[in-house]
Amino acid sequence: MEHFDVIVIGTGVAGQTAAGELSMAGKKVAVVDKREFGGTCALRGCEPKKVLYAAAEVAERARGQAENGLSGVVAVDWPSLIAFKRTFTDPMSPMIEKGLVDGGAIAIHGTARFVTQDTIDVDGVQYSADHFVLAPGALPLPLNIPGQELVLDNEQFMASETLGSRVVFIGGGYISFEFAHIAATAGAKSTILHRSAQVLKEFDVDLAEMLVRSYRDAGIDVRTDAPVTAVRKAGGAFEVVLGDGAVAECDMVVHGAGRIPDLAGLDLEAGGIAFGRHGIEVDSSMRSTTNPRVFAAGDAAALGAPLTPVGIAQARIALANILEPGSATFAPKAVPSIAFSDPPLSSVGLTEAQAKAQGLDVEVKLTDTSMWASSRRTGVRISGTKTIVERGTGKIVGAHLLGHGADEVINVFATAIMAGFTAKDLKSAIWAYPTGGSEVVYMF
Repeated sequence: MEHFDVIVIGTGVAGQTAAGELSMAGKKVAVVDKREFGGTCALRGCEPKKVLYAAAEVAERARGQAENGLSGVVAVDWPSLIAFKRTFTDPMSPMIEKGLVDGGAIAIHGTARFVTQDTIDVDGVQYSADHFVLAPGALPLPLNIPGQELVLDNEQFMASETLGSRVVFIGGGYISFEFAHIAATAGAKSTILHRSAQVLKEFDVDLAEMLVRSYRDAGIDVRTDAPVTAVRKAGGAFEVVLGDGAVAECDMVVHGAGRIPDLAGLDLEAGGIAFGRHGIEVDSSMRSTTNPRVFAAGDAAALGAPLTPVGIAQARIALANILEPGSATFAPKAVPSIAFSDPPLSSVGLTEAQAKAQGLDVEVKLTDTSMWASSRRTGVRISGTKTIVERGTGKIVGAHLLGHGADEVINVFATAIMAGFTAKDLKSAIWAYPTGGSEVVYMF
């Protein structure tokens, strides 16, 4: 049986980070994946999605500025766009694998499962290790409804050579809101069906409602309190059945109802590894609470938000503790998140509800910025900001943005929260003008 210092399971951003940096540190590392190397973000998630989003954004901005100095039609050619996306994704897997191997890691293709606390089996071959880093990523949450096999997941949607003229997205999270506007810009009639009253629950409720109004005004049908109970074929199309018996007819159905850690098949029980619905139970060092040989990072860990930069940060905490036990903990002061909707919706720090639940005395300022120059000159239909500042200290504890540039400006607020800056600090700064950043001073 071959023995390694560290075996890394999964080759997304967390797995790449752990395997690459541990190899550079001189450890004997094996990296295992049941699929092609690269993981979700590079191959079937954020990176290819951003390619589609960028094209849709160009078309949206041109349409928003019709009769304001722009003429002609900018249209999305779906097959050409998908072909362009492949120029990003197709070379990525062999490039990632080569980078890991060139760095010293041993690449193993196959499905890993634990046999004992220090041994795994990969398609009939066993390997042991002093440590393991589990970073297998996530997969779509099972819908558990009749006809769920008719529903495309995010990977299948972004690989489809054709786009249905009517597309239904199940779920009211960021995946549906991102894909719905891309599909609508490409000429489809988009419908979002969400089971409860509040969509985009990870974001500010007021800005999310503004976004919903904007989508509806743009012709995207957003339905709340609309749980899906079945999907069925209807000739050459589909029918999506709702809880009240209503039916939404469409040509394509897409899963946007959330994701879960991809832990099935790892046989974590055999490895003595505790886990739950949200992933592997870890402490702040990213170490398993029940098997000290094991660390977890990214979507597989039941700690932190399921975001790409969080996965990278957690992998670095794990590898630091492998190299020097007890040297690092995962306790970020601020984690920004973004929905690449139209326009983008971003958030960092506490929401208004969270601040009040913690008993903080805060000043909340909600501003509709739809008529600000930054929105008008880019053709954005609606925009807004919400800032949350602690009274007395003046410290910024939360910021929430909707609008053109919200995906960039949110990083200013993330930095401010991490550094303990006050609203006065940001208002007294000199900003390049006119930019998204220069508008920060008006948000308090």
